[in-house]
Amino acid sequence: MTMMRNDCATLSAALMAATLLTGLPGSAAAQGAARTLNYQILMGEDPIGSEQVKIEPQGDRTKVTVTATTRVKVLFINFRYDHKREEMWKGGALDSMTATTDDDGTPHRIEMARDAGGYRLTVDGKAQQASASILPLTLWTPDVLKHRELLSVIDAAPYKVAARKIGAETVEAGGKALEAAHHRIEGDVERDLWYAADGTLLKTRFKRSGYDITYVLK
Repeated sequence: MTMMRNDCATLSAALMAATLLTGLPGSAAAQGAARTLNYQILMGEDPIGSEQVKIEPQGDRTKVTVTATTRVKVLFINFRYDHKREEMWKGGALDSMTATTDDDGTPHRIEMARDAGGYRLTVDGKAQQASASILPLTLWTPDVLKHRELLSVIDAAPYKVAARKIGAETVEAGGKALEAAHHRIEGDVERDLWYAADGTLLKTRFKRSGYDITYVLK
């Protein structure tokens, strides 16, 4: 009986991983239903902000709007971060993106649009070209795990990365214990990511200035 339970668990994990990596970016896009995902942002155990991801299918396209805000006080110094971006996806690929960020008083703006050569990219008013194989560090979709070149969503800094699967785990998200596939992005930028079987991001963790930062689905 124990062997049977282990075999079922292994099969379940394999099916979850297969669904995760082969589906259209964002389960809402696949189902044709709009969704809003709300995340709490923690530094250690302390709440410091929130992020909202709105996924809206629009015919053959999917619009994704991400809004994030954090407020942190360290040694009597206040830090702030405000970010908003809009992504348009078509045929499972990113078609365009605009992003504006106030990074503790430093403003940034990114405009990104697909063309025949890859992407036209304008960063803080300066135009450049980006490879068709690149993707912003947009973690709401497990599609980010397939790319070896990523861009910062703040200032379009390039990252060379590799992703690997850690394994199936149970995480606390949305007020309940949920099964998730744990993946890790490593290289110029590092992120631990937990996705549900339908591709929904449940949790993200990384280090910033020596502190553990966690995004967890409410």
